[in-house]
Amino acid sequence: MQASRFAIAMEAICRDHMGQRPGETLLVVADRSRAGLAAAMARGAEAAGFDCSLALVDEVLRAGQAPRGYSEELLRMVPAALLVTGRSLSHTEVRRRVCRVHGTRIASLPGLTEDMLVRLFAPGSADTVAGRTTELARQVDGASSVRLEGPAGTELELSVQGRKLYLDTGLYHAPGNFGNLPAGEVAWSPLPGSARGRIVADVAFAGLGAVKDMELIIRGGRLAEARGPRSDELLELLCDQPERVLGEFGIGCNGLARPCAITLEAEKAVGTVHFGFGDNRSFGGDNTASGHWDCVVRCSRLEIDNRVVELAP
Repeated sequence: MQASRFAIAMEAICRDHMGQRPGETLLVVADRSRAGLAAAMARGAEAAGFDCSLALVDEVLRAGQAPRGYSEELLRMVPAALLVTGRSLSHTEVRRRVCRVHGTRIASLPGLTEDMLVRLFAPGSADTVAGRTTELARQVDGASSVRLEGPAGTELELSVQGRKLYLDTGLYHAPGNFGNLPAGEVAWSPLPGSARGRIVADVAFAGLGAVKDMELIIRGGRLAEARGPRSDELLELLCDQPERVLGEFGIGCNGLARPCAITLEAEKAVGTVHFGFGDNRSFGGDNTASGHWDCVVRCSRLEIDNRVVELAP
């Protein structure tokens, strides 16, 4: 029974999300923390009729690092790849270069669990998520100002004037396409220095897991102070000034995703927004940092150019 559920999920990923064509081989790159799950995914893909291979790489201690075995040489030889790892490999120069120069289609799935795989990739879900993401993008494209509030006390404003809007639809069919699975968000790199206010983290923070009542004071577009539970851990994680830049603002729009301790899923959930600290070159910014860490919060009110945006589908 479980094998058939893996095959159903992998059929959706291979066919609908990655657009795998006859004769193509999908490479699943995994570290030790996800080796068993990745092997089951590869078997599920084969059972669904798709060619799939598996490559194991070392684990990393911090997001943004490139582990041993994870190289341009490994990824440039395949048309499409899934990154099934404990920590994100999205914001690495290896990933950026392979997509940009060699045209490999890549989906990153950091923190993926078996439950997420079989729950979030049902038949037809790819088109639903892509449609919702495209519709939200239509509503907010060309925006200048953002203001938001959260039930835990978040109050923040920032500018996205002149910034490119990025869509993560989950459809990676063209050469060089990249995003997350599960997908379902729209995001900007805020105008540098524009973000100010208070973020009260009440869902998840990458590298820390579930968080509650952790208050982040934002001044001049960067983390100025951290207060409350686990704030010392946070400041150790964001250990230098480039890591403390608020480099991304995103809105979740995947109706299947849930607010939870795993940022990969939490940041896609309807009713959440997220703030990416650190490296933002993948979002059109120019802040170079040792990694990228997403903070996910519940949002009760979102205003784009003084117009309320409904977060519910």
